[in-house]
Amino acid sequence: MLKRSFAVALALVMVVAVFAGCSKPAVDTPAEGKSDKYGGIFRMAVMSDPPDLDPVHATDTSSSRVLYQLFEMLVDLDSEGEIVPNLAESWTISPDGLTYTFKLRQGVKFHATTENGTPTANGGRAVTAEDWVWTFNYITNPKTNSERAYFLDMIKGYQDYQEGKTDHLAGVRAIDDSTLEITLEYAFSPFIAVLAYNTFVVLPKEDVEKWGAEFNFHPVGTGPFKFEEWVQDDRVVLSKNENYWRTDADGNQLPYLDGIEFKVINDLTMEWTEFTLGNFESIEELDDPYYHEALSKYPDSFFERPQMGTYYYGMNVTLEPFKDNKKLRQALNYAIDRQGLIDLVRNGRATPAKGVLPPGMFGYNENLVGYEYNPEKAKQLLAEAGYPNGVKLTLQYNSSDAHKRIAEALQQQLKQIGIDMELKNVDWGAHLDSVERSEVPFFRMGWVVDYPDPDNFLYVLLHTDNFGPNGNYTRFSNPEFDRLTKEARVESDPEKRRKMYQEAEQIVVEEAPWLFIYHYTTHQLLQPYVKGYELPSFGAYSAKYYDVWLDN
Repeated sequence: MLKRSFAVALALVMVVAVFAGCSKPAVDTPAEGKSDKYGGIFRMAVMSDPPDLDPVHATDTSSSRVLYQLFEMLVDLDSEGEIVPNLAESWTISPDGLTYTFKLRQGVKFHATTENGTPTANGGRAVTAEDWVWTFNYITNPKTNSERAYFLDMIKGYQDYQEGKTDHLAGVRAIDDSTLEITLEYAFSPFIAVLAYNTFVVLPKEDVEKWGAEFNFHPVGTGPFKFEEWVQDDRVVLSKNENYWRTDADGNQLPYLDGIEFKVINDLTMEWTEFTLGNFESIEELDDPYYHEALSKYPDSFFERPQMGTYYYGMNVTLEPFKDNKKLRQALNYAIDRQGLIDLVRNGRATPAKGVLPPGMFGYNENLVGYEYNPEKAKQLLAEAGYPNGVKLTLQYNSSDAHKRIAEALQQQLKQIGIDMELKNVDWGAHLDSVERSEVPFFRMGWVVDYPDPDNFLYVLLHTDNFGPNGNYTRFSNPEFDRLTKEARVESDPEKRRKMYQEAEQIVVEEAPWLFIYHYTTHQLLQPYVKGYELPSFGAYSAKYYDVWLDN
């Protein structure tokens, strides 16, 4: 491990040189009669560039953190994970569970300008139900090739549209300008929750068609902030949407902030140092070595809570040495001391993973038969797998000091049973691309909930239908697992669904396409003068900043 004293000293010199004179952002004096919460730029240090600012193609939390500020869905999830109205102010569901009718919020407009005041193609017009019809058709159009379109495969006509048998999505129609109707092929209880996912936002047809694939670099939505600038591997800058529809309890227009700047700094020591100097309102990741210091220094502005998510190492079952070698995959799972890792490297800030589903998730099985720490069993299985003298593996992980420390700790644990694990570090975008293309046998990955249902973990991440970018990065395939997770999607009885998912998860644990490591906690460290923030149970990446302000 590198000596921290030199790193911190170097960081201090760099920070003073770059950020001298900007220890706290200026906040404009509010106009007479207005709230005193207005003004200022919220600056956050993030570990990596967002791969996508086009919500139709975004599948990761780095992108989502920005997208939640630019775009909006029909419904949203509050800080406790409960479904709440968003651009739909209300909805009804037919008795058979097939037809959803949404009453749309009035006064919602697309961004009128972006990028230094440049007019958008839509001109800042009002959103209507026809915009939602166009958007859902655009997302599910096979030519669009949206990685998350299949989340909507229960909508009537989805399959015919995918197969080119029709030129539109039959189950989505506008009743009038303010009423949207969506009809499903079968009742799917998590459907409303799926609509809270950040791909299913309303899009302006004019701007999407103007930019095409370049919409990724010129995003336009309805959110509280609008796009200004994206300098690759350096920063993403957003500014206030002056025409945003929300107001606070006193009738003051939101957002309070003048803008948000996401600054890419992939050195966690540098992030922490700059934060302590006042150069950021928040940092994406509080590195473990500074955890107790942060608790002491910032007791009222360090937020932390359990998160529905799982940190794992994937083993691609179509590539050597994991192909047709369940015993090797099981040996790795028996070889690691999860609680020891969490205590040593994460300051106890996680829960050991027995399987895929995190605690708090519907279907979580306290009695799941997982893998205890058993080095002797691991050695036995390693020999039976054909490696009595050990095996050499390469783990690919994305750039992060935290990921590196976890990998190094597990490297030492695996070494005890004869596994020599070499570490390969690449940036997040390249890592994700190569994993999706099935080029990497052994890789770090994590998954946090998109919608609070086992379907989002088991079906999305491990069903045969979802190889590659859809989520099944290990290319795991098991007919009985596929049957159970498919049938659970259409089963209306909650207890039957629970049983199906628990049986399916046990199959995955037995087959071991993952090295199950831990379930996340989420956190956010803020300067004490940041007010109005709530840490979402889904993770800090999903936080909204429309009612956050800087208190001078």
